[in-house]
Amino acid sequence: MTALPPSIVARALLLVTICSTVSAQFPAPRCCETYCYSQDSDRTQVKHFATKTAYEVIHGPSSSREHIVPNCRPSKFWLLSRHGTRLPGKKAISALPQTLKNLRDSILDNYDVRRTRPDVGRLCLDDLELLRNWRWDSNITTDYESFLTAQGWNDLKFLAKREQDRFYEVFNGPYVRENYLFRHTKTQRTEASFRAFADGLFGDGAYVHVNPEPEPADDTLLKPYDFCPAYDANKDRNKDANSEQSKFLRSPLFLQTLSDISTRLGFQYNLSVDQVEAMWDQCRFEQAWHIQEYSPWCSVFTKEQVNVLEYKEDLGYYYQNSYGYPKAADLACYAVSDMIRHLARPENPTVIGYFTHETEIQLFLNALGAKQDREAPRADNYYAMRNRQFRSSELTPFAANVAAVRYQCTDPREPVKVIFFLNEKALMFDWCKVGLCDWSEVQRRYQRYTEGNCAKLYCGGSGAKRVNVGEGFIMLVSVVLTVVLAAIARK
Repeated sequence: MTALPPSIVARALLLVTICSTVSAQFPAPRCCETYCYSQDSDRTQVKHFATKTAYEVIHGPSSSREHIVPNCRPSKFWLLSRHGTRLPGKKAISALPQTLKNLRDSILDNYDVRRTRPDVGRLCLDDLELLRNWRWDSNITTDYESFLTAQGWNDLKFLAKREQDRFYEVFNGPYVRENYLFRHTKTQRTEASFRAFADGLFGDGAYVHVNPEPEPADDTLLKPYDFCPAYDANKDRNKDANSEQSKFLRSPLFLQTLSDISTRLGFQYNLSVDQVEAMWDQCRFEQAWHIQEYSPWCSVFTKEQVNVLEYKEDLGYYYQNSYGYPKAADLACYAVSDMIRHLARPENPTVIGYFTHETEIQLFLNALGAKQDREAPRADNYYAMRNRQFRSSELTPFAANVAAVRYQCTDPREPVKVIFFLNEKALMFDWCKVGLCDWSEVQRRYQRYTEGNCAKLYCGGSGAKRVNVGEGFIMLVSVVLTVVLAAIARK
């Protein structure tokens, strides 16, 4: 073998040194762990999509025996349920198609043309192909904003069937109005959820013969937050720069997550929070609509990035509807007192079903004292809160529900018991025996709501009714006329 001239060897070594130096100064982009969504058979992150989590991946199993209590039989059933899986709202439907198309096209250009994909943490070929074939469903228009979907209908229909199987002593026979009380809010998604639940109990199409109670003008039972100015003021405070959620959005952890997502998709700059949330929302909606399929937009996130996005949302809900808002429990006063009153009455109705929204479920759980952490979630304790109790994905997915079931037992000292179920799993309180609570203790724990005056307790007594601008003007004119007429009369 002929030896190379020293000059050539020296030049080659110099070239290698230069390349190594350049490579060290300008390394190939890296973002995160390698992950291929299309090849993941477990996809455990679908259980961490916050309030847009599919109910099917959260609810308790049909085989559970938690509802079986020796020497006791169910005698009353009270349900507070969120609506099932829905379509996006009007604003999202107007903006998402073009926003997502632009993002999809840019990602494909990053990978196919610009070659700015990262060396580590890039999208796998199958995931890239998912995005390449994605199109907005043209049937989803603003005419159907927030409507219940086919999956949402099934969420409630099959919930009803499972509850009927568990508590057949209560759900016995055909529909008789005296035995059932139903009510929903004035939205298509809660009305359709009620109908699906009725069909699950009484057969397909039976809802036309089931008569729900009309919703009052000020529905402080199912939508108390709509009539409380203090709640709105707190909601606004949670948007300011000092809120825990806002601080988390500025944290090194969240900023690094934005950077990692952007790098994974081939961008040489950071995507905005709005752009990431557009992909995050579409991922969650599509996965909830079609549980067994793969949403292309879920492929853009790794599992850890999903956990960070979930935590960001939990910080908002915690300080808006739960233990981070001192007045949250009082907002559920009417719902708690309604539950206790119905469970206490021996007469009909034996089944009560209310259909509402995620906010009311979170407020109600707060009033029960359920799922409370020893430490509050904050912007700076993400890792410490990995196993937190307050996780909106588990508490209020689509079709989330709280059921309170009264049992009549042979125990001579405490013949009445209650089990509270969250999403078909028994809630564990330290004052109950493995979920089974003595009725006397239930009454004592919640006597603040039953013995107090909800009109005063709710919203500090200041929010029972909102006055709109027209009503306010009429009231002002009325007061002025009264004063003027009184002055004329004195003359």
